[in-house]
Amino acid sequence: MTEKLYWDAPYETTFIAEVIEITSEGVILDKTLFYPEGGNQISDKGVIIKDSNKFNVEFVSKREDLIVHHLSDPFREKLKIGDIIEGEIDWEYRYGIMRAHSSQHILSAIFKNQLDIDTIRANISFEEVSIHISRSVSETDLINIVTQFFNICTIQNLQFHSKIVPQNAMKELNDRIRGGMTTDTDLRIIEIEDYDINCCGGTHLANSSEVGPVFFYEIKKGKEFKYFVGNKAIKMLSKQNIESVGLAGALNISVKVLFNTLKTQIFKLREENEKLIAKALELIAISPNATLKGIKIGVVNFEVDYKLLSKAFKNFPPDYLLIMQSGNNKLQILSNNDVFNANEIINELIKKYGGKGGGSPRSAQATLNNEPTDIISELSF
Repeated sequence: MTEKLYWDAPYETTFIAEVIEITSEGVILDKTLFYPEGGNQISDKGVIIKDSNKFNVEFVSKREDLIVHHLSDPFREKLKIGDIIEGEIDWEYRYGIMRAHSSQHILSAIFKNQLDIDTIRANISFEEVSIHISRSVSETDLINIVTQFFNICTIQNLQFHSKIVPQNAMKELNDRIRGGMTTDTDLRIIEIEDYDINCCGGTHLANSSEVGPVFFYEIKKGKEFKYFVGNKAIKMLSKQNIESVGLAGALNISVKVLFNTLKTQIFKLREENEKLIAKALELIAISPNATLKGIKIGVVNFEVDYKLLSKAFKNFPPDYLLIMQSGNNKLQILSNNDVFNANEIINELIKKYGGKGGGSPRSAQATLNNEPTDIISELSF
């Protein structure tokens, strides 16, 4: 069994340990500060030192109750069972992971406490987190959630506490634990002062304000979030701040109204663009590029949103085949006739040019490995 020093001493960086087993990939120690990958958290990295030899710890994994330190070669010739070594974790890397993991606990707790939304999954890496929650939140709710999240991560200074609780003593905590319990005999509990209790074996900060700045760089469907903490967040915030001020100055407006101004202008441009596309499709409908086997063939050489394209195609004349060839080897084919089967055309093109795609006789799409130079000539099969 490897003693987990990182549970009780996550801020320590060096330790002395004994080699108790040597594997084909690395060494197993009687105790370690190196966290092994698990619980959706990446492992630590650092070095193991024996006399004048230094070995990079490239990855750390768990094998039942043992922890394997995957080392750079050639360690087998220079280490043996019984050796006393010094281990040193990469502190900057560890601290970035601690910030990320602690921030995820905070955000998941806020979603649960404020909106009764569970976290489905989370992935923790160096200064970066991705989290997927059980249902979407509105923009108004999200602003409130993020505001509270930033406040706890920078100002409130809530304490993190950890303890080991026997499984038979968990009943009294069962209703308070977010995310349920594992089946381990002894459970490690992470508690955020007066705010959250969760079963977790990862490494965490002493208090919430150590997380510091946070920068969300991707939000999908109101329920999938990706963000940076630490130096990655600081760099992005600094860059975005300066660029925003510069853009506001170029537009001769206050940075305070920059977002709403751009949002309004983007919506206007989008509406105008959709009107122009609709007009272009109307012209293609009455002026096809060619006629083949009695079917009018129209080719669109610019990208059109599929919903907009299919809506416009409903007003096309009968016996029509519309092909959208929008670049990046992407094709969209719509057919309202029985002569040309959209899916058959796509399959023939995939056979000839490679790629993948499919659809139905009336609608099909593909991404080809190579783009045809004359798409209409390809219809003569």
